Amino acid sequence: MAADESMRQIEDAVELAVRRDEQFTEARRQIDALTATERSPGGAMEVTVGSDGNVLDVRCTDQIGALSPREIADTVRSCVQGAQAGIAREVERILRATAPGDPLTEHLVANAHQAFPAPAPDEPAPDVQTSAPGRRRIGGPGNDGEDPDDDWNGRPVLSRTPR
Repeated sequence: MAADESMRQIEDAVELAVRRDEQFTEARRQIDALTATERSPGGAMEVTVGSDGNVLDVRCTDQIGALSPREIADTVRSCVQGAQAGIAREVERILRATAPGDPLTEHLVANAHQAFPAPAPDEPAPDVQTSAPGRRRIGGPGNDGEDPDDDWNGRPVLSRTPR
């Protein structure tokens, strides 16, 4: 009797594992087919990303011309992050519908939200500065585009000879 009970438990465990594998394989197929699109608040830009978070498409309207370079950069970043966060939400929806309460579902949902967090509201773009001596960030404060050390004399940058 004990051997029969053990065999039944093993068969049940195998059946459960096969069913779980089928569920997660189907979920993976659905997730792989996902795309998400985010449109900027004013409608100047729209960005579409795939399930891996990579940018698939960027579309701009004529409204983009009214934005400063900084606003364009912020809009791109915000749209990409928003679309990626949309992927995370869809991954969660698919997984929770496929295998609710499964520990693997919880793990995968947490990973998706960690990989593609929702953008912080009104997060300023990073102000990247270089620490190399004699270098300035283009368009930064106090930089009018003029470089007093510029002596290229119309030659390509790579043709400059050392002093």
